[in-house]
Amino acid sequence: MSLSVKENRIAAVNRVGENTLQTVLQGKVDLPSTAAPVGRIVWVKGVPVLHSAAPDQDRVYVQGAVDLTMVYAPETLGDEPAGLKRVEWPGALPFDAHVEVLGAEPEALVKVKLAVLACEWELAPGQFSVDVDLILAVTATVDQVRELKAISSANLAKPVKLTTDGVVLTPVPPPVELQVAKQVTGMLEFDLDEDDLVRTVLDLEAQVKLEEPAFKDGEMEVRGWAALSLLYETENFTVKAREFNQVLAFELNFTHPGLEPGMTLEPRLESRCEGFVVNDGRSLRVELGLGGVLLAKKPQAVQVLTEISAPGGMVETRKELLAADSFVSQKEQQAVVRGLIELGENNPPMREILKCRAAAHLTDYDVEEDKLTIEGVLDVEIFYLAHSEEDIKPLFRGYLPEALPVSQTLAVPGLELGMQPRIELEVGAARPDLINRETLEAAVTLRYRVEVLEYLEVEAVVEAVDVEPLPEDPPTLTFVFVQSGDTVWKLARRYHTTEEAIRRVNPSLQDGEAEPQPGEHLCIPR
Repeated sequence: MSLSVKENRIAAVNRVGENTLQTVLQGKVDLPSTAAPVGRIVWVKGVPVLHSAAPDQDRVYVQGAVDLTMVYAPETLGDEPAGLKRVEWPGALPFDAHVEVLGAEPEALVKVKLAVLACEWELAPGQFSVDVDLILAVTATVDQVRELKAISSANLAKPVKLTTDGVVLTPVPPPVELQVAKQVTGMLEFDLDEDDLVRTVLDLEAQVKLEEPAFKDGEMEVRGWAALSLLYETENFTVKAREFNQVLAFELNFTHPGLEPGMTLEPRLESRCEGFVVNDGRSLRVELGLGGVLLAKKPQAVQVLTEISAPGGMVETRKELLAADSFVSQKEQQAVVRGLIELGENNPPMREILKCRAAAHLTDYDVEEDKLTIEGVLDVEIFYLAHSEEDIKPLFRGYLPEALPVSQTLAVPGLELGMQPRIELEVGAARPDLINRETLEAAVTLRYRVEVLEYLEVEAVVEAVDVEPLPEDPPTLTFVFVQSGDTVWKLARRYHTTEEAIRRVNPSLQDGEAEPQPGEHLCIPR
Protein backbone atom coordinates (compact mmCIF):
# COMPACT_ATOMS: atom_id res chain seq x y z
CA MET A 1 0.00 0.00 0.00
CA SER A 2 1.23 3.49 -0.78
CA LEU A 3 -1.21 5.28 1.52
CA SER A 4 -0.22 5.32 5.19
CA VAL A 5 -2.49 6.67 7.89
CA LYS A 6 -2.31 7.10 11.64
CA GLU A 7 -5.41 5.98 13.49
CA ASN A 8 -6.37 7.16 16.98
CA ARG A 9 -8.55 5.09 19.26
CA ILE A 10 -9.70 7.13 22.23
CA ALA A 11 -12.04 6.41 25.10
CA ALA A 12 -13.97 9.62 25.86
CA VAL A 13 -16.29 10.35 28.77
CA ASN A 14 -19.49 12.16 27.75
CA ARG A 15 -22.06 13.55 30.17
CA VAL A 16 -25.44 11.82 29.80
CA GLY A 17 -27.43 13.70 32.40
CA GLU A 18 -28.03 14.58 36.03
CA ASN A 19 -31.13 14.51 38.20
CA THR A 20 -32.07 14.90 41.86
CA LEU A 21 -34.70 12.96 43.77
CA GLN A 22 -36.06 14.04 47.16
CA THR A 23 -37.41 11.28 49.35
CA VAL A 24 -38.91 11.25 52.84
CA LEU A 25 -37.56 8.76 55.38
CA GLN A 26 -39.44 7.98 58.57
CA GLY A 27 -38.59 5.81 61.52
CA LYS A 28 -38.52 5.35 65.28
CA VAL A 29 -35.36 4.88 67.35
CA ASP A 30 -35.14 3.67 70.94
CA LEU A 31 -32.73 4.69 73.65
CA PRO A 32 -30.35 2.03 74.99
CA SER A 33 -31.75 0.15 77.97
CA THR A 34 -29.23 1.77 80.30
CA ALA A 35 -29.92 5.35 79.15
CA ALA A 36 -31.73 7.93 81.24
CA PRO A 37 -35.10 9.15 79.92
CA VAL A 38 -35.14 12.20 77.65
CA GLY A 39 -35.95 15.53 79.24
CA ARG A 40 -35.19 17.78 76.24
CA ILE A 41 -33.84 16.90 72.81
CA VAL A 42 -31.12 19.33 71.81
CA TRP A 43 -30.81 17.98 68.28
CA VAL A 44 -31.14 14.95 66.05
CA LYS A 45 -28.84 14.85 63.03
CA GLY A 46 -28.65 12.48 60.09
CA VAL A 47 -25.56 11.51 58.07
CA PRO A 48 -26.33 9.60 54.85
CA VAL A 49 -24.10 6.69 53.85
CA LEU A 50 -24.09 5.29 50.31
CA HIS A 51 -23.97 1.49 50.05
CA SER A 52 -24.38 0.99 46.29
CA ALA A 53 -25.31 2.77 43.06
CA ALA A 54 -26.21 0.78 39.94
CA PRO A 55 -27.12 2.34 36.56
CA ASP A 56 -29.86 0.78 34.44
CA GLN A 57 -31.97 1.83 31.49
CA ASP A 58 -32.82 5.52 32.04
CA ARG A 59 -32.40 5.28 35.82
CA VAL A 60 -29.94 4.80 38.66
CA TYR A 61 -30.72 2.53 41.62
CA VAL A 62 -29.33 3.82 44.91
CA GLN A 63 -29.17 2.03 48.24
CA GLY A 64 -27.90 3.27 51.57
CA ALA A 65 -28.84 4.29 55.08
CA VAL A 66 -28.87 7.37 57.27
CA ASP A 67 -26.95 7.23 60.54
CA LEU A 68 -28.69 9.19 63.30
CA THR A 69 -27.09 11.01 66.23
CA MET A 70 -28.98 12.62 69.10
CA VAL A 71 -27.81 14.94 71.85
CA TYR A 72 -30.26 15.36 74.71
CA ALA A 73 -30.63 16.59 78.27
CA PRO A 74 -31.90 13.74 80.46
CA GLU A 75 -34.76 14.17 82.86
CA THR A 76 -33.48 14.70 86.41
CA LEU A 77 -34.93 14.98 89.88
CA GLY A 78 -35.07 18.51 91.24
CA ASP A 79 -32.00 20.63 90.47
CA GLU A 80 -29.67 17.69 90.12
CA PRO A 81 -27.26 18.35 87.19
CA ALA A 82 -26.97 15.40 84.85
CA GLY A 83 -25.08 16.79 81.87
CA LEU A 84 -25.82 16.20 78.21
CA LYS A 85 -25.95 12.77 76.58
CA ARG A 86 -25.06 11.65 73.06
CA VAL A 87 -26.62 8.59 71.43
CA GLU A 88 -25.84 7.09 68.02
CA TRP A 89 -27.93 4.79 65.78
CA PRO A 90 -25.86 3.58 62.81
CA GLY A 91 -27.98 2.65 59.78
CA ALA A 92 -31.18 3.81 61.50
CA LEU A 93 -33.04 4.83 58.33
CA PRO A 94 -32.30 2.57 55.32
CA PHE A 95 -33.34 3.75 51.86
CA ASP A 96 -33.73 2.16 48.43
CA ALA A 97 -34.55 4.62 45.66
CA HIS A 98 -34.12 5.12 41.93
CA VAL A 99 -33.31 8.39 40.18
CA GLU A 100 -34.58 8.91 36.63
CA VAL A 101 -31.74 9.93 34.27
CA LEU A 102 -32.65 9.72 30.58
CA GLY A 103 -29.92 8.02 28.57
CA ALA A 104 -28.48 6.03 31.46
CA GLU A 105 -27.34 2.51 30.58
CA PRO A 106 -26.08 -0.44 32.65
CA GLU A 107 -22.42 0.18 31.73
CA ALA A 108 -22.47 3.92 32.49
CA LEU A 109 -20.33 5.73 35.07
CA VAL A 110 -22.30 7.06 38.03
CA LYS A 111 -21.60 9.67 40.68
CA VAL A 112 -24.08 9.94 43.58
CA LYS A 113 -24.29 12.80 46.07
CA LEU A 114 -26.45 12.55 49.21
CA ALA A 115 -27.65 15.44 51.36
CA VAL A 116 -30.06 15.73 54.28
CA LEU A 117 -32.29 18.73 53.60
CA ALA A 118 -34.42 18.62 56.75
CA CYS A 119 -34.72 16.56 59.91
CA GLU A 120 -37.63 16.75 62.35
CA TRP A 121 -38.19 14.74 65.51
CA GLU A 122 -40.75 14.17 68.21
CA LEU A 123 -40.28 12.53 71.60
CA ALA A 124 -42.60 9.54 71.97
CA PRO A 125 -44.63 9.01 75.15
CA GLY A 126 -42.52 7.34 77.81
CA GLN A 127 -39.44 9.45 76.91
CA PHE A 128 -37.39 6.48 75.65
CA SER A 129 -38.19 6.63 71.91
CA VAL A 130 -37.96 9.29 69.20
CA ASP A 131 -39.95 9.53 65.95
CA VAL A 132 -37.82 10.95 63.13
CA ASP A 133 -38.90 12.42 59.76
CA LEU A 134 -36.11 13.24 57.33
CA ILE A 135 -35.90 14.61 53.78
CA LEU A 136 -33.04 13.14 51.77
CA ALA A 137 -31.83 14.52 48.44
CA VAL A 138 -30.22 11.97 46.09
CA THR A 139 -28.37 13.45 43.11
CA ALA A 140 -27.19 11.06 40.39
CA THR A 141 -24.81 12.15 37.63
CA VAL A 142 -24.36 9.75 34.71
CA ASP A 143 -21.44 9.69 32.25
CA GLN A 144 -20.97 7.33 29.31
CA VAL A 145 -17.62 6.09 28.02
CA ARG A 146 -17.56 5.98 24.23
CA GLU A 147 -14.84 4.54 22.00
CA LEU A 148 -13.77 6.99 19.28
CA LYS A 149 -11.85 5.97 16.19
CA ALA A 150 -10.52 8.49 13.67
CA ILE A 151 -7.58 9.15 11.36
CA SER A 152 -5.27 11.91 12.56
CA SER A 153 -2.76 12.04 9.67
CA ALA A 154 -2.24 10.58 6.18
CA ASN A 155 0.62 10.33 3.67
CA LEU A 156 0.63 9.10 0.08
CA ALA A 157 3.92 7.78 -1.31
CA LYS A 158 3.23 8.92 -4.86
CA PRO A 159 4.14 12.07 -6.78
CA VAL A 160 0.65 13.50 -6.33
CA LYS A 161 -0.71 16.08 -3.95
CA LEU A 162 -2.69 14.70 -1.01
CA THR A 163 -5.13 17.23 0.45
CA THR A 164 -6.28 16.94 4.07
CA ASP A 165 -8.38 19.01 6.44
CA GLY A 166 -9.26 18.46 10.10
CA VAL A 167 -10.15 19.74 13.54
CA VAL A 168 -8.70 19.37 17.01
CA LEU A 169 -10.80 17.72 19.75
CA THR A 170 -9.93 17.57 23.43
CA PRO A 171 -12.01 14.69 24.78
CA VAL A 172 -11.84 13.83 28.46
CA PRO A 173 -10.62 10.23 28.87
CA PRO A 174 -11.92 7.98 31.64
CA PRO A 175 -10.19 8.95 34.88
CA VAL A 176 -7.79 6.72 36.72
CA GLU A 177 -9.70 5.65 39.84
CA LEU A 178 -7.58 5.38 42.98
CA GLN A 179 -9.41 3.66 45.83
CA VAL A 180 -8.89 5.16 49.30
CA ALA A 181 -9.32 3.25 52.56
CA LYS A 182 -7.21 4.72 55.33
CA GLN A 183 -7.45 5.07 59.09
CA VAL A 184 -5.73 8.01 60.78
CA THR A 185 -5.42 8.24 64.55
CA GLY A 186 -4.15 11.15 66.59
CA MET A 187 -4.20 12.67 70.05
CA LEU A 188 -5.42 16.17 70.87
CA GLU A 189 -4.00 17.60 74.08
CA PHE A 190 -5.90 20.19 76.13
CA ASP A 191 -4.34 22.76 78.38
CA LEU A 192 -7.37 23.23 80.61
CA ASP A 193 -8.29 24.17 84.14
CA GLU A 194 -9.73 21.44 86.34
CA ASP A 195 -13.26 22.80 85.80
CA ASP A 196 -12.89 22.74 82.00
CA LEU A 197 -11.85 19.13 81.48
CA VAL A 198 -13.69 17.37 78.65
CA ARG A 199 -16.59 15.32 79.91
CA THR A 200 -18.63 14.53 76.79
CA VAL A 201 -17.96 14.98 73.06
CA LEU A 202 -21.17 16.44 71.62
CA ASP A 203 -20.16 17.05 68.02
CA LEU A 204 -16.92 16.43 66.13
CA GLU A 205 -16.56 17.34 62.48
CA ALA A 206 -13.54 16.85 60.22
CA GLN A 207 -12.76 18.69 56.99
CA VAL A 208 -10.13 16.85 54.98
CA LYS A 209 -7.68 18.97 52.99
CA LEU A 210 -5.31 17.70 50.30
CA GLU A 211 -2.12 19.42 49.21
CA GLU A 212 -0.97 19.60 45.59
CA PRO A 213 -0.38 16.04 44.36
CA ALA A 214 2.94 14.91 42.89
CA PHE A 215 2.55 12.84 39.70
CA LYS A 216 5.21 10.69 38.09
CA ASP A 217 5.00 8.02 35.40
CA GLY A 218 2.97 5.27 37.05
CA GLU A 219 3.01 6.91 40.50
CA MET A 220 1.18 9.54 42.52
CA GLU A 221 1.72 10.89 46.02
CA VAL A 222 -0.45 13.34 47.92
CA ARG A 223 -0.29 14.63 51.49
CA GLY A 224 -3.23 15.78 53.53
CA TRP A 225 -4.50 16.76 56.94
CA ALA A 226 -7.74 17.45 58.75
CA ALA A 227 -9.30 20.53 60.28
CA LEU A 228 -11.36 19.52 63.31
CA SER A 229 -14.29 21.36 64.87
CA LEU A 230 -15.14 20.14 68.36
CA LEU A 231 -18.15 20.86 70.55
CA TYR A 232 -17.93 19.42 74.06
CA GLU A 233 -19.31 19.60 77.56
CA THR A 234 -16.93 20.19 80.46
CA GLU A 235 -16.87 18.59 83.89
CA ASN A 236 -18.73 21.59 85.33
CA PHE A 237 -21.52 21.10 82.72
CA THR A 238 -20.72 24.12 80.54
CA VAL A 239 -20.49 23.73 76.76
CA LYS A 240 -17.49 24.94 74.78
CA ALA A 241 -16.16 24.81 71.21
CA ARG A 242 -12.62 24.46 69.89
CA GLU A 243 -11.02 24.43 66.44
CA PHE A 244 -7.92 22.41 65.49
CA ASN A 245 -6.25 23.18 62.18
CA GLN A 246 -3.77 21.00 60.29
CA VAL A 247 -3.94 17.97 62.57
CA LEU A 248 -4.05 14.24 61.76
CA ALA A 249 -1.54 14.52 58.92
CA PHE A 250 -1.47 11.62 56.45
CA GLU A 251 0.06 10.56 53.15
CA LEU A 252 -1.48 8.60 50.26
CA ASN A 253 0.70 6.77 47.72
CA PHE A 254 -0.50 5.00 44.59
CA THR A 255 0.99 3.07 41.69
CA HIS A 256 -0.99 2.67 38.47
CA PRO A 257 0.17 2.39 34.84
CA GLY A 258 -2.27 5.14 33.81
CA LEU A 259 -0.73 7.81 36.04
CA GLU A 260 1.44 10.45 34.36
CA PRO A 261 2.77 13.98 34.99
CA GLY A 262 0.38 16.84 34.30
CA MET A 263 -2.72 15.11 35.64
CA THR A 264 -5.23 16.82 37.92
CA LEU A 265 -6.82 15.22 40.96
CA GLU A 266 -10.53 15.26 41.80
CA PRO A 267 -11.19 13.95 45.32
CA ARG A 268 -14.41 12.12 46.09
CA LEU A 269 -13.65 11.31 49.69
CA GLU A 270 -15.91 10.44 52.58
CA SER A 271 -14.69 10.92 56.14
CA ARG A 272 -15.98 9.62 59.46
CA CYS A 273 -14.55 11.05 62.66
CA GLU A 274 -14.89 9.82 66.25
CA GLY A 275 -13.47 11.28 69.44
CA PHE A 276 -12.78 9.44 72.71
CA VAL A 277 -12.08 11.23 75.99
CA VAL A 278 -8.88 9.97 77.66
CA ASN A 279 -6.43 11.06 80.37
CA ASP A 280 -9.25 12.17 82.69
CA GLY A 281 -10.56 14.70 80.17
CA ARG A 282 -7.20 16.30 79.36
CA SER A 283 -6.84 14.58 75.98
CA LEU A 284 -8.98 13.40 73.11
CA ARG A 285 -8.11 10.42 70.92
CA VAL A 286 -9.42 11.02 67.41
CA GLU A 287 -9.99 8.30 64.84
CA LEU A 288 -10.51 9.50 61.25
CA GLY A 289 -11.66 7.05 58.61
CA LEU A 290 -11.13 8.02 54.96
CA GLY A 291 -12.92 6.24 52.12
CA GLY A 292 -13.95 6.85 48.53
CA VAL A 293 -11.84 7.48 45.45
CA LEU A 294 -9.41 9.96 43.96
CA LEU A 295 -9.91 10.59 40.23
CA ALA A 296 -6.79 11.42 38.23
CA LYS A 297 -7.46 12.81 34.76
CA LYS A 298 -5.83 14.73 31.94
CA PRO A 299 -7.64 15.97 28.81
CA GLN A 300 -5.56 15.42 25.67
CA ALA A 301 -5.85 17.22 22.35
CA VAL A 302 -6.38 14.95 19.32
CA GLN A 303 -6.17 15.86 15.63
CA VAL A 304 -9.08 14.42 13.62
CA LEU A 305 -9.15 14.53 9.83
CA THR A 306 -12.43 15.46 8.19
CA GLU A 307 -11.19 15.31 4.55
CA ILE A 308 -8.61 13.25 2.64
CA SER A 309 -8.51 13.58 -1.12
CA ALA A 310 -6.19 13.11 -4.10
CA PRO A 311 -6.54 13.87 -7.82
CA GLY A 312 -8.41 11.34 -9.95
CA GLY A 313 -10.13 9.65 -7.02
CA MET A 314 -6.94 7.84 -6.00
CA VAL A 315 -8.06 7.89 -2.35
CA GLU A 316 -11.45 6.85 -1.03
CA THR A 317 -12.63 7.54 2.53
CA ARG A 318 -15.32 6.39 4.90
CA LYS A 319 -16.67 8.82 7.46
CA GLU A 320 -18.59 8.50 10.70
CA LEU A 321 -20.22 11.05 12.96
CA LEU A 322 -18.11 11.42 16.10
CA ALA A 323 -19.79 13.02 19.11
CA ALA A 324 -17.80 13.96 22.20
CA ASP A 325 -17.57 16.45 25.04
CA SER A 326 -14.45 18.45 24.27
CA PHE A 327 -12.57 20.17 27.11
CA VAL A 328 -12.34 23.97 26.79
CA SER A 329 -11.03 25.37 30.09
CA GLN A 330 -11.37 25.34 33.86
CA LYS A 331 -11.48 28.01 36.52
CA GLU A 332 -11.28 28.17 40.31
CA GLN A 333 -12.15 31.21 42.37
CA GLN A 334 -12.74 31.89 46.04
CA ALA A 335 -15.06 34.52 47.50
CA VAL A 336 -16.77 35.37 50.77
CA VAL A 337 -20.56 35.39 51.02
CA ARG A 338 -21.89 37.72 53.74
CA GLY A 339 -25.36 38.35 55.01
CA LEU A 340 -27.68 38.82 57.96
CA ILE A 341 -29.65 35.82 59.22
CA GLU A 342 -32.73 35.92 61.42
CA LEU A 343 -32.97 33.07 63.90
CA GLY A 344 -36.72 32.52 63.56
CA GLU A 345 -39.59 32.25 66.00
CA ASN A 346 -39.16 28.54 66.79
CA ASN A 347 -35.72 29.01 68.33
CA PRO A 348 -34.94 30.66 71.68
CA PRO A 349 -32.87 33.88 71.59
CA MET A 350 -29.10 33.62 71.26
CA ARG A 351 -26.56 34.55 73.89
CA GLU A 352 -23.36 33.03 72.51
CA ILE A 353 -22.69 31.29 69.19
CA LEU A 354 -20.35 28.35 69.66
CA LYS A 355 -20.12 26.95 66.16
CA CYS A 356 -21.34 27.69 62.64
CA ARG A 357 -21.20 25.71 59.43
CA ALA A 358 -22.84 25.91 56.02
CA ALA A 359 -23.76 23.80 52.99
CA ALA A 360 -23.97 25.21 49.44
CA HIS A 361 -26.54 24.30 46.78
CA LEU A 362 -26.41 25.36 43.12
CA THR A 363 -29.78 26.58 41.84
CA ASP A 364 -29.05 28.13 38.42
CA TYR A 365 -26.41 29.64 36.17
CA ASP A 366 -26.31 32.00 33.19
CA VAL A 367 -23.76 32.38 30.38
CA GLU A 368 -23.13 35.68 28.62
CA GLU A 369 -20.06 35.80 26.37
CA ASP A 370 -17.21 34.53 28.57
CA LYS A 371 -18.98 35.45 31.82
CA LEU A 372 -20.58 32.79 34.01
CA THR A 373 -23.05 33.93 36.67
CA ILE A 374 -23.67 31.33 39.37
CA GLU A 375 -26.77 31.39 41.56
CA GLY A 376 -27.27 29.32 44.68
CA VAL A 377 -28.20 29.25 48.35
CA LEU A 378 -26.44 28.47 51.61
CA ASP A 379 -28.02 26.40 54.36
CA VAL A 380 -26.61 27.53 57.71
CA GLU A 381 -26.37 25.49 60.90
CA ILE A 382 -25.49 27.09 64.25
CA PHE A 383 -24.83 25.69 67.70
CA TYR A 384 -25.44 28.28 70.38
CA LEU A 385 -26.17 28.95 74.01
CA ALA A 386 -29.59 30.44 74.56
CA HIS A 387 -30.02 33.71 76.45
CA SER A 388 -30.63 32.84 80.07
CA GLU A 389 -29.91 34.21 83.52
CA GLU A 390 -28.98 30.76 84.76
CA ASP A 391 -25.36 29.81 85.46
CA ILE A 392 -25.64 26.76 83.23
CA LYS A 393 -26.78 28.08 79.88
CA PRO A 394 -28.84 25.71 77.68
CA LEU A 395 -27.42 24.46 74.38
CA PHE A 396 -29.48 24.68 71.18
CA ARG A 397 -29.00 23.97 67.49
CA GLY A 398 -30.54 26.11 64.80
CA TYR A 399 -30.88 24.85 61.22
CA LEU A 400 -31.65 27.66 58.77
CA PRO A 401 -32.30 26.38 55.23
CA GLU A 402 -31.62 28.76 52.31
CA ALA A 403 -30.42 31.35 54.80
CA LEU A 404 -28.08 33.20 52.41
CA PRO A 405 -28.35 33.73 48.64
CA VAL A 406 -25.28 33.16 46.48
CA SER A 407 -24.55 35.13 43.33
CA GLN A 408 -21.12 35.23 41.74
CA THR A 409 -19.88 36.14 38.26
CA LEU A 410 -16.70 34.53 36.95
CA ALA A 411 -14.74 35.28 33.79
CA VAL A 412 -14.08 31.84 32.28
CA PRO A 413 -11.68 31.68 29.29
CA GLY A 414 -13.22 30.16 26.16
CA LEU A 415 -16.75 29.99 27.57
CA GLU A 416 -19.53 30.58 25.03
CA LEU A 417 -23.29 30.24 24.99
CA GLY A 418 -24.28 26.60 24.46
CA MET A 419 -21.25 25.12 26.19
CA GLN A 420 -21.58 22.93 29.27
CA PRO A 421 -20.11 24.41 32.47
CA ARG A 422 -19.81 21.86 35.27
CA ILE A 423 -20.00 23.75 38.54
CA GLU A 424 -19.03 22.66 42.04
CA LEU A 425 -19.38 24.73 45.21
CA GLU A 426 -17.23 23.96 48.24
CA VAL A 427 -17.71 25.64 51.61
CA GLY A 428 -14.63 26.57 53.58
CA ALA A 429 -14.87 28.48 56.85
CA ALA A 430 -18.18 29.83 58.17
CA ARG A 431 -17.70 32.64 60.69
CA PRO A 432 -20.66 34.08 62.66
CA ASP A 433 -20.98 37.43 64.38
CA LEU A 434 -23.80 37.91 66.87
CA ILE A 435 -25.70 41.15 66.16
CA ASN A 436 -28.50 40.76 68.72
CA ARG A 437 -30.52 38.00 70.33
CA GLU A 438 -32.34 37.10 67.08
CA THR A 439 -29.84 38.14 64.38
CA LEU A 440 -26.38 37.09 63.33
CA GLU A 441 -24.11 38.06 60.46
CA ALA A 442 -22.38 35.17 58.71
CA ALA A 443 -19.27 35.28 56.52
CA VAL A 444 -18.90 32.06 54.53
CA THR A 445 -15.85 31.32 52.40
CA LEU A 446 -16.98 29.64 49.18
CA ARG A 447 -14.79 28.11 46.49
CA TYR A 448 -16.18 27.91 42.95
CA ARG A 449 -14.84 25.23 40.60
CA VAL A 450 -15.87 25.35 36.95
CA GLU A 451 -14.96 22.97 34.12
CA VAL A 452 -16.18 23.98 30.66
CA LEU A 453 -16.90 21.38 27.99
CA GLU A 454 -18.24 21.82 24.47
CA TYR A 455 -20.34 19.10 22.87
CA LEU A 456 -19.05 18.63 19.33
CA GLU A 457 -20.25 16.49 16.43
CA VAL A 458 -17.72 15.94 13.67
CA GLU A 459 -17.93 13.98 10.39
CA ALA A 460 -14.52 12.39 10.72
CA VAL A 461 -12.60 10.11 8.39
CA VAL A 462 -12.36 6.69 10.06
CA GLU A 463 -11.01 4.70 7.08
CA ALA A 464 -9.04 5.60 3.98
CA VAL A 465 -7.56 3.54 1.15
CA ASP A 466 -5.69 4.27 -2.07
CA VAL A 467 -7.42 2.93 -5.16
CA GLU A 468 -5.69 1.73 -8.32
CA PRO A 469 -7.56 2.10 -11.64
CA LEU A 470 -9.70 -0.90 -12.57
CA PRO A 471 -7.86 -3.21 -15.01
CA GLU A 472 -9.40 -3.62 -18.46
CA ASP A 473 -10.06 -7.35 -17.96
CA PRO A 474 -10.10 -7.97 -14.18
CA PRO A 475 -10.23 -11.56 -12.86
CA THR A 476 -13.55 -12.86 -11.58
CA LEU A 477 -11.97 -13.99 -8.30
CA THR A 478 -8.89 -12.81 -6.44
CA PHE A 479 -7.39 -14.56 -3.44
CA VAL A 480 -5.59 -12.39 -0.89
CA PHE A 481 -3.88 -12.74 2.45
CA VAL A 482 -5.18 -10.13 4.89
CA GLN A 483 -2.64 -7.53 6.00
CA SER A 484 -2.65 -5.63 9.28
CA GLY A 485 -5.20 -2.81 9.09
CA ASP A 486 -7.29 -4.37 6.31
CA THR A 487 -11.06 -4.19 6.70
CA VAL A 488 -13.94 -5.40 4.52
CA TRP A 489 -14.55 -1.79 3.48
CA LYS A 490 -10.92 -1.25 2.41
CA LEU A 491 -10.76 -4.54 0.49
CA ALA A 492 -13.99 -3.72 -1.34
CA ARG A 493 -12.67 -0.34 -2.45
CA ARG A 494 -9.20 -1.62 -3.35
CA TYR A 495 -10.55 -4.43 -5.56
CA HIS A 496 -13.55 -2.52 -7.01
CA THR A 497 -16.25 -4.73 -5.52
CA THR A 498 -18.79 -4.49 -2.72
CA GLU A 499 -18.71 -5.35 0.97
CA GLU A 500 -21.79 -7.53 0.53
CA ALA A 501 -20.08 -9.62 -2.16
CA ILE A 502 -17.00 -10.23 0.00
CA ARG A 503 -19.05 -11.25 3.04
CA ARG A 504 -21.26 -13.57 0.93
CA VAL A 505 -18.42 -15.80 -0.28
CA ASN A 506 -16.33 -15.86 2.92
CA PRO A 507 -17.96 -17.83 5.77
CA SER A 508 -15.88 -16.10 8.47
CA LEU A 509 -17.31 -12.70 7.45
CA GLN A 510 -20.99 -13.52 7.06
CA ASP A 511 -21.68 -11.99 10.47
CA GLY A 512 -22.26 -8.38 9.47
CA GLU A 513 -19.97 -7.09 12.24
CA ALA A 514 -17.02 -9.46 11.66
CA GLU A 515 -13.73 -8.13 10.28
CA PRO A 516 -10.89 -10.16 8.71
CA GLN A 517 -7.86 -11.08 10.82
CA PRO A 518 -4.24 -10.56 9.70
CA GLY A 519 -2.97 -13.64 7.82
CA GLU A 520 -6.47 -14.84 6.92
CA HIS A 521 -6.99 -16.15 3.34
CA LEU A 522 -9.96 -14.44 1.64
CA CYS A 523 -11.73 -14.73 -1.68
CA ILE A 524 -12.54 -11.40 -3.36
CA PRO A 525 -15.25 -11.67 -6.06
CA ARG A 526 -16.00 -9.07 -8.69
